[in-house]
Amino acid sequence: NLMTAGHGIVHTEQSVGEQRRLHAAQLWIALPAEHADMAPRFDHYPDLPQWQNNGVNHRLLVGEFGAYRSPVFTLSPLIAIDLEWEEAARIELPLRDDYEIGFLPLIGAFELNGEIFSPDEFAYLGMRNNSIGLNAQQGSRGLLIGGAPLNEEILIWWNFVGHTKAEITRAQHDWEQGAPRFPTVSGYSGERMTAPRLPWNDV
Repeated sequence: NLMTAGHGIVHTEQSVGEQRRLHAAQLWIALPAEHADMAPRFDHYPDLPQWQNNGVNHRLLVGEFGAYRSPVFTLSPLIAIDLEWEEAARIELPLRDDYEIGFLPLIGAFELNGEIFSPDEFAYLGMRNNSIGLNAQQGSRGLLIGGAPLNEEILIWWNFVGHTKAEITRAQHDWEQGAPRFPTVSGYSGERMTAPRLPWNDV
């Protein structure tokens, strides 16, 4: 699923059924300034490119990799690959050297460029990487993510993302006032969340 907030969007995250444990990764993608005020949208992609190499399952979430192209809507050059080891193996992934690259272990430990990275650690590799080598045991899983540098200042406060403090301040005010850009979620009966106080004076 891809939710593009744009001018403003509201959603809920609720457990359904009897399952109590959920292991997931939620990635935030910064919109370029020229698209920051676009209309919000939600897209579901049930089918993504998948292939296997050397005992490792690859699922292309975003972008292009070799002959594969993800259908996921993007507004800047990006790549994200979900990697799952069915057996212990080392793989080598060719990369674009103009992309910033990072790797996030989800399950298991990974050897990357001679260093070991575990879940809850993020390996930032920067740019100028022609390839990346990953060594892991059976059952390991991780995310390769990257893209062209945005070269724009991005601010994040609570659930708001903007390019200036004024944008964040306006979004918080609109949220508190129940402005049309932040409507009530249909079918949700819980309380509306309260945003924390801004860490700066109103601008």
